[in-house]
Amino acid sequence: MESRAQKRTRHISYERMNPFVWILDQIIRFRYLVGLLFLILIVVFNLNGSSIGSWDKIVSERSDGKKSDVIFGENRQVRSDEWMVQTPFYFSQVENDYPVVNKQYSKEGQNMIIAYNSPVKDLTVIGKPFNWGFFFLGKERGLSFYWGFKLIGMLLLSFELVMILTKRNKYLALLGAFWITYSPSIQWWFMQHVGDLMFFTLALMVASYYYIASHQNKLLRLLMMIIIVISGIGFVLVLYPAHQVPLVYLILFWLFGTLIHFRKEIVLDIWDLPIILGGLGIIAFVLLHFYTNSKTAIDATLNTLYPGRREAGGGGRPPSDFFLFLTNWKIPFDDFNFYGTNNGEVASYFNFLPLSLLLSPFIVFSKKGKGEKYIGGILGLFCCFMFGWVFFGYSHGIAKVLLLTYVTSTRGLVTLGFGGVLWSLWTINFFWKYIKVPTWLKLILFGLVMALGTHAVVTSVMSLYFNNFETYLTLIGFALILLCLLFKLKKTFVVSLGIIVLVSGIFVNPIVHGTGAIDKKTLAEEIVKIKHQDPDALWLSEGDLYNFTPALGVNTINSVRFYPDMKLWHEIDPKHKEEKVYNRYAHTRAFVTAEPTKFHLDRPDMFTVNLNFTDCKKLGLKYVISNRPLEDYNPLGYAQFKRIYGPDKDKWSVFRMSFTEDASQTEEPIDPVGGTDNSQGVIPQPVPNDYGYSY
Repeated sequence: MESRAQKRTRHISYERMNPFVWILDQIIRFRYLVGLLFLILIVVFNLNGSSIGSWDKIVSERSDGKKSDVIFGENRQVRSDEWMVQTPFYFSQVENDYPVVNKQYSKEGQNMIIAYNSPVKDLTVIGKPFNWGFFFLGKERGLSFYWGFKLIGMLLLSFELVMILTKRNKYLALLGAFWITYSPSIQWWFMQHVGDLMFFTLALMVASYYYIASHQNKLLRLLMMIIIVISGIGFVLVLYPAHQVPLVYLILFWLFGTLIHFRKEIVLDIWDLPIILGGLGIIAFVLLHFYTNSKTAIDATLNTLYPGRREAGGGGRPPSDFFLFLTNWKIPFDDFNFYGTNNGEVASYFNFLPLSLLLSPFIVFSKKGKGEKYIGGILGLFCCFMFGWVFFGYSHGIAKVLLLTYVTSTRGLVTLGFGGVLWSLWTINFFWKYIKVPTWLKLILFGLVMALGTHAVVTSVMSLYFNNFETYLTLIGFALILLCLLFKLKKTFVVSLGIIVLVSGIFVNPIVHGTGAIDKKTLAEEIVKIKHQDPDALWLSEGDLYNFTPALGVNTINSVRFYPDMKLWHEIDPKHKEEKVYNRYAHTRAFVTAEPTKFHLDRPDMFTVNLNFTDCKKLGLKYVISNRPLEDYNPLGYAQFKRIYGPDKDKWSVFRMSFTEDASQTEEPIDPVGGTDNSQGVIPQPVPNDYGYSY
């Protein structure tokens, strides 16, 4: 008879003979070197995942003869927070040598630490590792470094965290790395708050665990504290409490579970005091430096009508929302546009939280794996805590104390999904290792979960999104994966779920070569040429071009503001009558007009201002980019427009604006150019995007 040891040896030998398994093991073994190699390749080949090609629909005429820089996938126009806001912010910083306050934005400038964590030459850059590449690689490859570093870093951190959760099950950890990183919740918001905060949360969880678990290794302790310092600073500076608050609870739950798990092994020594106090001291010093230098901008942000004074009540999400992950496979290929939402809003984490809840009694009463239950129990408690807030809500007093009034149910659902993934991975590993459930009971568990999932699909907005065939396909696919999990068909489960995860995430963001979608436009090159000749001039960009000019380093009166430039708006609104319109995070569309200045709130995070010639002169406006024939205003005599570029194929022109002695509006406003609906104060509608969901 063959002994157990001989069987194990034979199994190991077989794996070593399997080329695929051997290669996979080597990739896992040398994962950090593989990750570094891929990062170098991404930078060398000048690749990124930005959707800046969406600018092609607004400004299409290029000087390099190319139609697109997209190598794979498609631009996501709906992700305007990325291509229309954040990426131009970063480019503007490069063009202006990375100031803390970028004077190219409006009259007072804008604090760029607050503005989507843009790269700045400041102490706070310690907490922005994604941005380090801009300082030594420049704009194009700096963007490549940003995308590559964040993607590869998240894969490695996710792998390490799942190795902890599964007691070093490397194949489940490999699945978990892709499961987390390529979850649509992260990929659709990769460059914004979700991508940043999930990265830093993973880093803090991994580093805090290994600091405690490998306490005897002084060098490793120091390395983990360095990661905690960088990630702690970065986490705070994201400044998005709707996600930060629940993630802080997740980190605290995790730390508490880790301390309980190692309670008998922890012995503090003389090195802990300088390492811990030193690390926390650096975090405190950098954050104090940030607050001291950015207090005015922080106060302005907190005092905006939107989102500064928003207060969430919790609850209100239908239970079917927790099964929105069933749409993950389709949303990269078909728009979700029901009830005012979009693909980014429904993007979710594929998880097995209902099954984890149903398996909890078996886990609790299991006599095996007692030492592993603390982490799983903590993750389960966190999920229950967030589930209560998202679906039921807590009393206002409790919510206020717990800071949950900053957390809308929609944003809380994202963090609940992330917690659900972690708990699912832990539960799967524990169930496969220790729990034996009779076949009849597995079928009951399967039936309960499928009943919940089916009810969610057919009674919610998903029934509008899927046709009948897609509904059956989705439910059958989910059922097969669930059966593989319950009946411990491990390889089939890992491969099938891995395919679903990759399909759901890898097709979200495009693979793009370079930044020609902005830089290689004939309009952009003309703007840069004029800027070099007249660097201090103030520009206005009409229509949806408002955040294009800042990316070129041009001083722009209207753009995207994280907090309002009160000095600017009070010059033309001295009685503050329109403050309710412009006191907010805002995409600012502007148009010059002979008629009286008028503000109009288009959406919670967007307003339009029709700017009279008198106010244009008062503000010192010199250049206007428009696709209207502005020289038609010249006969009025109030302002003179000289076309110095254009029109290009999209009818964009650059006009130099000058003024007569009297540039006041007429008693009876007229608009010879046309195109204005002054009853609403709005000139053409903006491009489809994710406005209304920025916060």
